[in-house]
Amino acid sequence: PDVDFSMIDEEKEGTHVSHWFLKFMASEGWDEDKMNDLLAENEYGTGMLYYHVFRTFDVMIVTPKETRDKLRYGSIQRIVSVMKSTVPVLVEVQGAAFEHFVDGYEYPCVYSKEGDKYPSLEEALDKLKDVSARKKCQEVGLRIAEDFDPDVMVKQLLNTL
Repeated sequence: PDVDFSMIDEEKEGTHVSHWFLKFMASEGWDEDKMNDLLAENEYGTGMLYYHVFRTFDVMIVTPKETRDKLRYGSIQRIVSVMKSTVPVLVEVQGAAFEHFVDGYEYPCVYSKEGDKYPSLEEALDKLKDVSARKKCQEVGLRIAEDFDPDVMVKQLLNTL
C-alpha cells in the first residue's frame, strides 16, 4: 500500500497542538469551535486533542529535539506520551538517552539517520507496512508506557526507600 507522509513543522505551524490540530482533523469533522470547547475542559483539554490526532495515523514518528541537552539527557517523555495513545511509534535513535531507552526495552520500531546499528527511515517504514510489525510496536510501547505510569513510578520509589 502507498504511504501518506504528513509532518508537523513546529517552526512554521507552532509548537502547541491547537496551532496545527485542524490541519489534520478538519476532514474528521472538527472545527475551531469544537477544538476550543475541548481545550476549555479541565479534565481533558490539550491531552485529548493529541489523542484524537494520534488515532488518525497508522504510525507516529518521534524524533528527538535537537538541542544538546535534549540529545544528551533525552526527551523520552515525548516517546512515552505517544505510546500511551496505542498508536505504533517509530523512534529515531539519536543520542545516548534514546539509544539506551530503545535498547533497554528491546523496542523493535526504530530507525537512525547514521550508522548501521539501526535501520534507515525507509527500511523501518517498509517494515511497518506489515500489520504484525505495527502490532509488536503497540505491545512493547504499551508495556513501556505502563512502566512510566506515575502510579507505578511512585510505587517503585516507595519500595526503594
